[in-house]
Amino acid sequence: MSDKDQTKIIDIIGNVLGLMDIAPEQHQVVIDADVIKVQLFLPEEQSGIFIGHRGETINSLQLLLSLIISQRLGDWHKVKLNIGDYQERREEAILGRADQAVARAIATGQEIVIPGLNAFERHLIHEHLTNHPQVATESRGTPPYRQLYITLKA
Repeated sequence: MSDKDQTKIIDIIGNVLGLMDIAPEQHQVVIDADVIKVQLFLPEEQSGIFIGHRGETINSLQLLLSLIISQRLGDWHKVKLNIGDYQERREEAILGRADQAVARAIATGQEIVIPGLNAFERHLIHEHLTNHPQVATESRGTPPYRQLYITLKA
């Protein structure tokens, strides 16, 4: 990615965040080869507003930034937005939930359903359990009712 494109990306992100009253000193942008990482440093009382219920707002902001940047530059750029350490804590909670479901599946011998996950969360669990020796994962259903199933390997 050229320096000109990187400057455009930083300007776009700064402008969008500025419209939401997020000052330049309250965010940091790191541009890697495959992802644009945006870290927000907000007071705790503001963080919840930007994270939203079950991360819906932060996911929407991520998508919005990706769409705006991609439209302006002409090709897709993935944006990963983080507020405090929310994304890390959320991933830990999701993987913990998956590990509990694996333990239940092994103990009972039955398939276990994990409902209420978005596409990213399902993907995270699929990746986490890809090489597990005893269980397999599968997503079934149609959005928005898609669910992740954990089954014992034959």
